[in-house]
Amino acid sequence: MKKRFNTILSLLFVLGVVGMQAQVRYLDQVFTSVSVETNVPYANAISVLTGSAAAQSLTMDVYTPVGDDATDRPVVIYLHTGSFLPQYINGQVTGGKRDSAAVEICTRLAKMGYVAISATYRAGWNPTATGPTGQNTRTGTLLNAAYRGIQDFRSCVRYLRKTIAEEENPYGIASDKIVAWGQGTGGYISAGAAFLDDFEEVNLDKFIDTETLLPYVDTNLVGNPYGTTEKPLCIPNWPTYSSDFQLAVNMGGALGDASWIDGTSATSSEAALVGFHLATDPFAPFGNGPVIVPTTGDFVVNVSGSRTAVDTANVEGVNDVLAPINQLVNFLNLKVQALKPVAFQFPGQEVTTLATENMYPFLEGASIGQPRSGLWDWYGVAQMTAEVNVLNQFLPEPIDPNTLNSNTLITNPDMSKEKALVYIDTVMMYYAPRGCAALGLTECLDALGVVGVDEIVDAKLVELQLGPNPARSEVQFRSGFEHPMKEIRVFDLKGLMVQSHLKINAHQFTMERGNLPPGIYLARVRFEEGILTKKIVFN
Repeated sequence: MKKRFNTILSLLFVLGVVGMQAQVRYLDQVFTSVSVETNVPYANAISVLTGSAAAQSLTMDVYTPVGDDATDRPVVIYLHTGSFLPQYINGQVTGGKRDSAAVEICTRLAKMGYVAISATYRAGWNPTATGPTGQNTRTGTLLNAAYRGIQDFRSCVRYLRKTIAEEENPYGIASDKIVAWGQGTGGYISAGAAFLDDFEEVNLDKFIDTETLLPYVDTNLVGNPYGTTEKPLCIPNWPTYSSDFQLAVNMGGALGDASWIDGTSATSSEAALVGFHLATDPFAPFGNGPVIVPTTGDFVVNVSGSRTAVDTANVEGVNDVLAPINQLVNFLNLKVQALKPVAFQFPGQEVTTLATENMYPFLEGASIGQPRSGLWDWYGVAQMTAEVNVLNQFLPEPIDPNTLNSNTLITNPDMSKEKALVYIDTVMMYYAPRGCAALGLTECLDALGVVGVDEIVDAKLVELQLGPNPARSEVQFRSGFEHPMKEIRVFDLKGLMVQSHLKINAHQFTMERGNLPPGIYLARVRFEEGILTKKIVFN
């Protein structure tokens, strides 16, 4: 019943907010199929997974919409979960760029008009360290794993900019519209890449080795946070290109420390931050709290969870670009507003409230005090068992697939594809308008009623004329020869987009009425100089 209720709410949101309007790029899935180029190398790195340094090629899968000829598309780099260890060896079913949730979200993003990239990053740390120095070892090795992951993500950003500059932009992407999207462990990377811009930020007391009294991260060994200095464990990849990006999505991960967020007054470039989190996640904290090893339950380090990190980004002005989206009246925004004053505390974490702008909380298990994690994940037990049995041929100690499945069901007891897709539906609906705002995507901002350029008050500037008006079947648009029309979007008086005409680039255009009923409409005509709104009446 609960799944059905959530699905109904999702449908109500789509019908009531996105409504009966035409499909809108970056808000809706406007393409029907996706092409995937797999295992594209983007960087070379030094891995310590086996305990000794070894070269590793980092690869990515590139998802693009079939039939799209755009050359300035926003790009999302998706970073999978996995506890910084290989899939199955990490004691979990997930942990690779082909995880079900990673494929589903990247496919949806590509159908919405994005280029989506599911990228690998370096794994390797010691979660099972025990004894008097066990916790010290766990903390130090995990921090270094996250640091390497941040370097790898930034290498991927630079590689994409290299393809634009040196390879004629084979993926058709815009260099100033880049998103880091991290799931679980990947969320530590996406959030960290947004705000870890100074080595001094990893010199906090909790990041100091309790034995040597030195920082866990040794830049003489691992290089700077951007991975652009040559060191024993760091190969600089494409160091002449920028590592900046515009938006980070943290889906179930955490930030090393909220003090990393410098705010709008800082000289460094910081991305906006959007979060999604299970309030009862036992492994990554919702607010300030401990990171817990999923397989052993051991403590690693205290960090700032999604709720704390996003709230800090809001307060420090980093998320100001998202403010217009929070003013929209829709079910998800209303739910966040209702939960903002509700106090919440998960055992072992600081008291917080259940919500803040730009951070959507999932509450399954909260009312009964049960831990929940990874509810957007699913897998086929038979396929997982077959893959583990193949892997066991190369391992000194075999992995029991039944144990993997049982461990997953502890925090996701009714795991299914149907349930996971309901959670992903919500994630995509909450993300989509914020992606439009953070990246300045005019197509969807216009549809949402959020305009990023000034209106042109005087139509004489661009010599715009249209007629007949009122009209029966068509309207002719004409502008000055030196002021070609770029795009025309037509809205009804409810604010819903009913027609869109893109890539016009001409000073004459005929708009067919089609099946529009009689009434008054607003045509928003975009020029190089800005936007002009004109009223149209169809008899």
